[in-house]
Amino acid sequence: MTRRLPRIGAHRRRSRRGDVIGIAVVALLMLALPLVASSSVINVGVYALIYALAALGLSLLMGLAGQVSLGQAGFFAIGAYTQAVLVTKYEWSGLPASVLAVAVTMTAALLVGLPLLRLRGHYLALATLGFGVIVTVLATESDFLGATSGIFGITKPEMNGRTYNSPTEYYLLLVPVVLLGLWLARNIVESRIGRALGAVNDSEVAAESLGVDTFRLRVQVFVLSAAYASVAGTAFAHWLGVINPNAANFPLSVKFLLMAVLGGVGSVYGAVVGAFAVEGLDDGLRRLIPELLPGAVGEVQLIGFGILLTTIMIFLPGGLHQLWTGARRRMAGDTSAPDPEDEGEARLEPVADDVPLLAREGRPAPGTPLLEVRGLTKRFGGVTAVDDFDLTVAAGEIVALIGPNGAGKTTAFNMISGAVTPTAGEVTMAGTRVEGRKPHVFARAGATRTFQNLQIFASATVLGNVMVGRHLRSRSGMLGAALVLPARREERAVEESARELLDLLGLGEDADRLAVDLPFGRQRLVEIARALALDPDLLLLDEPMAGLSGTERRELARLLRRLRAGGMAIVLVEHDVEAVLALADRVAVLEDGVRIALGTPDEVRHDPAVLAAYLGVEPEDGAATAVAEAGAP
Repeated sequence: MTRRLPRIGAHRRRSRRGDVIGIAVVALLMLALPLVASSSVINVGVYALIYALAALGLSLLMGLAGQVSLGQAGFFAIGAYTQAVLVTKYEWSGLPASVLAVAVTMTAALLVGLPLLRLRGHYLALATLGFGVIVTVLATESDFLGATSGIFGITKPEMNGRTYNSPTEYYLLLVPVVLLGLWLARNIVESRIGRALGAVNDSEVAAESLGVDTFRLRVQVFVLSAAYASVAGTAFAHWLGVINPNAANFPLSVKFLLMAVLGGVGSVYGAVVGAFAVEGLDDGLRRLIPELLPGAVGEVQLIGFGILLTTIMIFLPGGLHQLWTGARRRMAGDTSAPDPEDEGEARLEPVADDVPLLAREGRPAPGTPLLEVRGLTKRFGGVTAVDDFDLTVAAGEIVALIGPNGAGKTTAFNMISGAVTPTAGEVTMAGTRVEGRKPHVFARAGATRTFQNLQIFASATVLGNVMVGRHLRSRSGMLGAALVLPARREERAVEESARELLDLLGLGEDADRLAVDLPFGRQRLVEIARALALDPDLLLLDEPMAGLSGTERRELARLLRRLRAGGMAIVLVEHDVEAVLALADRVAVLEDGVRIALGTPDEVRHDPAVLAAYLGVEPEDGAATAVAEAGAP
């Protein structure tokens, strides 16, 4: 008997429950510290809570957007300096000054992020490092900001006639601020925005093809990360009573990075755990190093941090969060391993080929031109991959694009969908010019695609993959995600529609398993289900039958016919010529980037150019005729 997995979001519930438990444990430990620790230890805890906010923002940036910033201390300093100026020079009270300080920092992050986030990987890290250096130099050279001496006289916070000037009082004042930051971060991670950013981290081109504007989301999370750093900077300024250029220096950015990595960027509470661990280590090193190395300066301590960061990245890439989740699974008994009995084929309910599927009001009437490609050309140096390619696709038809390996089929797909900029030519989708624009523009015009090489979102479940496909069918933004309540109803609707689609493709039992744990054929179906979740008018399929069994191929062919009956247009690249000729309404043939034939399957089957170029034989050869007739439906 086939074992059925839970059907109500078990994987997501386990993840959320783990986060809730983790946050609850962290909250209890934070609240218990003043009861058992000395004043000096609580003082270390104050700095840990302050830095935890900055590290939490960096953890969101790294864990969601996959971007490493070495300039977090720069935003920390902007918040601290703005707060100091408003409080000391303009005599603002602390809370409204903090609000303006965060707004100023977010504005600065937006101006910095717009150009810098077009960079990737180590280029972005170096650019943000340069930003931190610029902030340090400006603070050092500015007389208004106190130059090297900084700004003094920042008062301790006052509330209800009480001044929070002791380590214990300030610590307890910061605890709810950090917990609020954790709650907002967790809501974002579990939201439409967090889901989209996770998809971008796994496969940017696939996320873009589903309508995710990756650059915009990266800028948003970059600004959010800076806001967390700004709150930390304002708290730092009030606690220390002075702010100077050291608040923007490189070692502090390294410390924030170490906190995020040590705690585990895959969790929302890891930054807090990492902050306490690093601050405890910092205090210990500060006491120990002078005893071991008399006359040693702060650079030795920085070397120690660097060694620790390298060791963690090599041996514990998931940080302390990895240890926590591993221990929790061992205690609970891990039952998430795939069952060999579940590795069979996905089976669909038998339905006639002409029964419409996913039909909806507003879809263009059958025969309405949707995709118009004119003169599409792509040159790579002296090589012309696609040359003057024309194609028109109408609603309610299946068009196949075939040709030998290297004929330019996938390159044509990439140009049509926006993944590659053409050298020349036009691509119009539903009246919108899309050539040379990003894939999310193509998706917003009502079209999406799958890929020759699977682009599964490895960090997500099967259900999570398909829910990303509903990105354009939901509207919750960063603020709604953070506050969670406005997005809750929408999230339930998205999950319900995604599960219905998985059931339709025979993948319902696998909904709560990680997509990468499925056999290759089912992963291919997950990718198709994810594309269908967009509810497109045009679907581009790049070798959709590759890796499928004979039964799965027949069921996929039936699915495509039903989608055609529902008014959807489909263009597919496929090497299985027999399946293509039996399925498609029209067939276009490419050879060396040139379209050599376009017509019905029967016309293409007997086209002399196809017989000579695609089948590799002369048209008068008897073998050619035999091969052509063998493919007749």
